[in-house]
Amino acid sequence: MRTTLQPILDLLDEGLRLYRREFARFALITAIGAIPMGLLGALVMMIPWMLGSFMGVLLFYGLLFLTFPFAVYLMSAMSRATLEVRQGKPIILREVLRIGPFRLIGMGCYGGFYLAALNTIISIFSVFCMCPTYAFLGLAAAGVGGMFGGSGAIGSALSSLIFTFLSFLFILLYGLSLVLSGATFGSLLFSLQPFMHGNVRMVEALRQSIDITFYRFGSNLLIYLCASLIFGTLALCVTLAVGVLIPMPLLFLFGAESVFAQTLSVVVVIFALTLALPPLPIWMALLFQRRVAEREGLDLAERIAGVVG
Repeated sequence: MRTTLQPILDLLDEGLRLYRREFARFALITAIGAIPMGLLGALVMMIPWMLGSFMGVLLFYGLLFLTFPFAVYLMSAMSRATLEVRQGKPIILREVLRIGPFRLIGMGCYGGFYLAALNTIISIFSVFCMCPTYAFLGLAAAGVGGMFGGSGAIGSALSSLIFTFLSFLFILLYGLSLVLSGATFGSLLFSLQPFMHGNVRMVEALRQSIDITFYRFGSNLLIYLCASLIFGTLALCVTLAVGVLIPMPLLFLFGAESVFAQTLSVVVVIFALTLALPPLPIWMALLFQRRVAEREGLDLAERIAGVVG
């Protein structure tokens, strides 16, 4: 177990070190997407009648349609910046943000197809595994309630204990589903790495993506899950710390109905997510670099050169 987990922990720790060292530039790249979202959220909170109008609905679906390619663009920029830092080069924003429109369209099309196929597989897994488990927990809770409903103090204590255990299992399964969703997003970012780096043709990038996705798939899957778990915990902690503790005094001073307090709460939550987002693309870029080195034997060539030298 230690042999399996140690390389994963080293990768995650290296990603956090890179993020901490270049925090300002990574946060600036993320802010390119977070600032428009914050302004839009503030506009919607200040003009609530837009939600029920035709223009509001049209704006909502238009932005929803543009969200995916824009998110892919920002993730690509952060992945390119990660490799620049990894190679000891300074992050030049205009270089990491310089991604051609045709490459971005290709990444968006392939990423959409990959995500749809992966979500289909996960949905089938949920139908045949997760849903029966939830149904079994519900039936077990109903059976416990009917069995110990009128059994006095001892029956009430046993039923409370069993209900606590079933609630713990339910929360555990729900957390597992969230971790699986995060692992899906991490897998998507990893599969798009050949499109993000280099200037190879789209067909060659597609071939590299398929090869690198299924190379050491089991180990990659474990890394996706661990990265998703840490990313989710980090996002939850930052969101609670920044997105709840800061707006609470404003809501107390101005009241829960205050437009100013609600608008600032939305902006602060988006800012908190901005701080928590960069580690995931950083980890996937480092994993891609490691897998390419292993597949092409670059580390072996360096060791042989060192021995010969």
